[in-house]
Amino acid sequence: MADIFDKLKSGLNKGVASVSAGSKALIEKAKINSRIKTLEDEKKQLSELLGAKVYNLFMEKREVSVEEIEGFCNEITKRNEQIKEQQQRLEELEAELNQVMGNTKVGSPICKCGNENPPGAKFCSKCGSAL
Repeated sequence: MADIFDKLKSGLNKGVASVSAGSKALIEKAKINSRIKTLEDEKKQLSELLGAKVYNLFMEKREVSVEEIEGFCNEITKRNEQIKEQQQRLEELEAELNQVMGNTKVGSPICKCGNENPPGAKFCSKCGSAL
């Protein structure tokens, strides 16, 4: 009888731990998505300022020099790099979340090779292992 309760307790503890880890990962995922949105908004604003600068120079019949637009271009490039870093972190976090929570989709088994298979599959479509 005690053995049954120990198994039940162990199963509940694992479930609570995975839900807790999943909740933390979801919160972190929301923060990263928010950061990506902010960076994309900043990039858009910088692009608009750059366009306005070039247009004003054109209207004044002045030549566009590299020095005048280089700062904008560098800042846009910096935002692109930051967005890419955040997207990579998001992918890592999603992989961790999938690992903690199990399958990515209900009924879609994931093989030990990492391949997600269609619901009801008995064998991996990538490596052929039994699921």
